[in-house]
Amino acid sequence: MTGTATHKVILTTFTDPMMGLSYESEPVFRRLETHFGDSIEFRCCMSLLVRDVHDFMLPRELKMSKKEGVEAYCKRLAGIYEDEEAISGMPICMENFRLFDEEHTTSLPLDLAFKTIELIAPDKAEFFLYLLRYATIVDTRPTTHFDEIMKVVQSIGIDETEFEEKYRNGEAEEALNIDLSLTRKLNIYSLPAYLLQYGDRGILINALIGYHDFEKAIFELTEGKVLPQKPVASEAVIADFISKRNLICSVELREAFDIQDIEILDEILDHLINNGRIKRYPVKNEYFIIAV
Repeated sequence: MTGTATHKVILTTFTDPMMGLSYESEPVFRRLETHFGDSIEFRCCMSLLVRDVHDFMLPRELKMSKKEGVEAYCKRLAGIYEDEEAISGMPICMENFRLFDEEHTTSLPLDLAFKTIELIAPDKAEFFLYLLRYATIVDTRPTTHFDEIMKVVQSIGIDETEFEEKYRNGEAEEALNIDLSLTRKLNIYSLPAYLLQYGDRGILINALIGYHDFEKAIFELTEGKVLPQKPVASEAVIADFISKRNLICSVELREAFDIQDIEILDEILDHLINNGRIKRYPVKNEYFIIAV
C-alpha cells in the first residue's frame, strides 16, 4: 500500500458513478468534510461496478430474450436501489428506471465520463460525479447513453468538443485503467471500499462504513494527530457551504452540521430563499437545495 508525502488524511473511495451505496454515503462525506476541514482530502478511484449486466443476471433472466432479460434485471436492480434508501434517507426515485438496455450493458461509459472530467477540469470532477449520480438515481435518466452523459457535461460548463475528444481518443481509458489496476492491486472485489492514507501509513477498509467508523480509523491511523471539530451551524456558514457544493440534499446538511431539529434548518433555508440565495425543491420526503 503506497503512502503519501503529506500530513493530510487522504481518503480514496473505490466506487462507480452508478453506485447507490456511495450516493447514500454522501451525508457521511459531508460530515467528514465539515468536521475535519483542511485536514482531509477526498479522492475517487473508478472501479467499474458493472462490466456486463449479464454477469449479474439470474438464470431465468438469461433465458429470456436479450431485451426482456435486461428489462427484468433493471426492474430487480431498481428494487435494490430502493432498499438502499434506508441507509441514510437520501431520496431514491426508481420510476421508469432504465439504466441498461440491449445496447447499453455496462457502466463503463459512466466511469470513462468521470475520468474525462478529471483530465479536463479536476476541480469540477466531484460535482460532476454528484450530478451524474443524481441523474441516474433521482431523475432515472439512462446515463449509460452518451447523449445523457453530455447533458450533465453541458450543465457544468465543460467544452463538449474537448470532452468528446478525450472520452473517445483513449486518454480517459488510459486513466481508467490506472484506477482499475490499483483496484486489482489492493485486491478490492466489493464496492465501495476505502483507502485511508496519512504520511507513509495506510488503512484499507473493504466495507460500507459510517462516520464514527471513519473517525475511529482516522484517530488510529494518525495516532490522534488529526481530530474532528464540530462546525458552527450559523446561517452564513451554511450558506457558504451550499454555495461551495452548488447542489445538496437536506439530509446532507443536517448531517454536516449536526442539526437534529429539522425546523432549525428549515428556518435558515427559508431566510436564504427569501434573500434569493438558494432554491429548494422536494424529492419524496426530503428536498434538494440549489445555490443561486
